[in-house]
Amino acid sequence: MEQKLLIGVLGNLGAGKTTTWNNFFGRNVHTGKNVRHITIHDQKIPVFLINGAPLERKTNLEYILPDEDPKIVLSSFLYHKDVKQNFEFFIKKGYDLYILWLNPGYSDPDDKFLFYNAGIINYLMSNGATVSVKNGKMMPEFRVNDIKNYLYAWYKTHSNLEYK
Repeated sequence: MEQKLLIGVLGNLGAGKTTTWNNFFGRNVHTGKNVRHITIHDQKIPVFLINGAPLERKTNLEYILPDEDPKIVLSSFLYHKDVKQNFEFFIKKGYDLYILWLNPGYSDPDDKFLFYNAGIINYLMSNGATVSVKNGKMMPEFRVNDIKNYLYAWYKTHSNLEYK
């Protein structure tokens, strides 16, 4: 099976998801229709960005993503009981998952329900995801560096991938 990667930023409204992607690209960015390139350590890496969680936009992933599955997807995800459906979409398509969870429990009255009853994090981990907890109130450069390091290492170990 073809190797693919999803890097997701999971959080509530206002947690810092968009700030993460804007800082990652060094400018304000929006979801596009095409793959874009990011350069990390002189390595040009093609990625597809979904800035604006599908649940926040009330849009299915099928309508956001191009017809051909991108090899690397960067996406925001709303911390909501229905987010498992979004992750399931990528899991069924064979993506490796690296998820940054921003501000768990910070001013969140639904945190216990989502964590214990909906089991979002347990679901991710039981499906092989790497989950990293981050403070979205801290400077975004720290979490962006973590994303870039993970992306670069993953890309270099899968460098035999062909990209259009």
